[in-house]
Amino acid sequence: MPDNISITELDFFAAKEALKNYLKGQTQFQDYDFDGANMNVLLDVMSYNTYMNNFYTNMAYSEMFLDSAQTRPAVISHAKELNYLPRSCVSAAAKIRIDISPPDNEFPTFITIPKGTKFTGRNKNVNTGFTFTTDRSHTVTQIDGLYCLEDISIFEGKLITEYYKILSGTTQRFILNNTDVDTSSITVSVRTSADVDSISTEYTQRDGIFGVTPVDPVFYIQPTDSDSYEISFGKNVFGKQPLVNNIVQVSYRISSKETANGIRTFTSGTISGYPVTITTTEKAEGGLDRESIESIRFFAPKSIQIQDRAVTESDYEIILKNQFPEIQAISVYGGEELTPPRYGRVVVAVDVQNAEGVSDNNKVTYYNYLKERCPIGIEPIIISPEFMFLNIETSIQYNTKTTNSSTADIQTQVKAAILAYSDNNLSDFKKTFRASKLAYEIDASNVNILSNDTEVLAIIPVNPILNTLSSFALNFKNALATDHLLTQGNDLHAYKPAISTSQFQYDGKTSFIQDNGMGVLQVIRSTGTGFVFINRNIGSVNYETGRVIITNLKVSAYSGSEIKIFGRTLAGDIVSPKDRIITIREEDINITVYGTRE
Repeated sequence: MPDNISITELDFFAAKEALKNYLKGQTQFQDYDFDGANMNVLLDVMSYNTYMNNFYTNMAYSEMFLDSAQTRPAVISHAKELNYLPRSCVSAAAKIRIDISPPDNEFPTFITIPKGTKFTGRNKNVNTGFTFTTDRSHTVTQIDGLYCLEDISIFEGKLITEYYKILSGTTQRFILNNTDVDTSSITVSVRTSADVDSISTEYTQRDGIFGVTPVDPVFYIQPTDSDSYEISFGKNVFGKQPLVNNIVQVSYRISSKETANGIRTFTSGTISGYPVTITTTEKAEGGLDRESIESIRFFAPKSIQIQDRAVTESDYEIILKNQFPEIQAISVYGGEELTPPRYGRVVVAVDVQNAEGVSDNNKVTYYNYLKERCPIGIEPIIISPEFMFLNIETSIQYNTKTTNSSTADIQTQVKAAILAYSDNNLSDFKKTFRASKLAYEIDASNVNILSNDTEVLAIIPVNPILNTLSSFALNFKNALATDHLLTQGNDLHAYKPAISTSQFQYDGKTSFIQDNGMGVLQVIRSTGTGFVFINRNIGSVNYETGRVIITNLKVSAYSGSEIKIFGRTLAGDIVSPKDRIITIREEDINITVYGTRE
């Protein structure tokens, strides 16, 4: 027998067997009964010890590499080597309007809303209130006897201030005492002494050392093993180092993360002694937990590739998704592709999770973040995506001989398959709807489905102001299909329009819009026995480009939240341009199920 033994085996019984074979090969133990009680116990102890040593050795080896590390401290340590700062918790943010009501006999020149003014936000799902504060001061002046300030940004989280005295002759660390810190809220100032009236210098956060001089008042943030954060200075090399006996003041917010999202109701005490009325203009959103281990593992290597700058399209996408994980889709393209072209601009279309478009708050945040990382002379433009929805009309035939499933069961399964197709293949920029793939997914949703006949129409919704002349310029950006010409007296039932709409009230009558096959849009009303043309020219359609113009449409009422403009595309496949997302809503799915015996 060989005189060696495997020392890397992670299975207990394999380790025991290896030990046993090793001892059997030694002349001193040739006549031993290794399955006897005493020797077997000793082998168990040795095998257990071998197993545990090998296990911990393997774990320690795995923690040496970012790809295999399992513990958060190890992953964060590797991220530091790549100059990557994992994202902290993020506070939810909202926008409010503040109306201040001084007594009738008081007319102050201005009223100041101090930085850190507190507001209480309440969520119907949570009994406790959340603290929101302003991140800067605001001044309100009198306009027509009113003191009103609109679009005030407030941020969730309790404000904390910590003080550190610079000591001599010691290596000092400035570790924050809380873990759920929103690092974007950290402010640092340094006073010359403990005297509150002493000279104070504001320090600016920096992510890197490029361009930093020894006298620049800057500070740096890095995570610690305890999931908190540490403030550091440049040691008079890459930034000004505070002097002995200086007082370092660090202020920050403790975030409640996602819990505060969706809050719409805010209250406050008096401001400068005056009662206030608060109106919410944008609900609270954007609250997030700290970055996960898997996210750090994915983004840390990419951060070193792009060097925290945005030059290529992928650079913009990576740094934004890394910094703002609420973003679920991004499309980036040059301003020269706009109509008219805007040179020196880069357009960033952003889709945010659980939000309708991008709030003004987020637009400003994304802009400020990108502006610092764009090449000189390039201006980012943050826009909300355009959405185009798909109307699905499908007739399903299934074999009742091979299943006891009801038509309702088949409907449920088909609807789930359609929505899954949308989630997996659409709901992002630059995606193409494939009619054949959808048909396949419908058939595959239940083995008893024999066939499906599916018609797909594109939808662009509009929201006209009631009883007001409204005009709309829409573009399906896909060629539209034309049918035979529709003239007065033709049967509308036999006509397949390129453009049609859901019903609305026009001149007090239930009506809809259709094209006539010659590029003209008409308002039509059903009479029960036929159709009446109410307006022979309400707009136009370009069948080649998909551009639709509706002019001077006066709607008195419509059901739901929108009027749907349906477009029948020439091709079965529908392409989304760079600024548009195609998706399928549950409300736009109509399923008819027929059973047959085969």
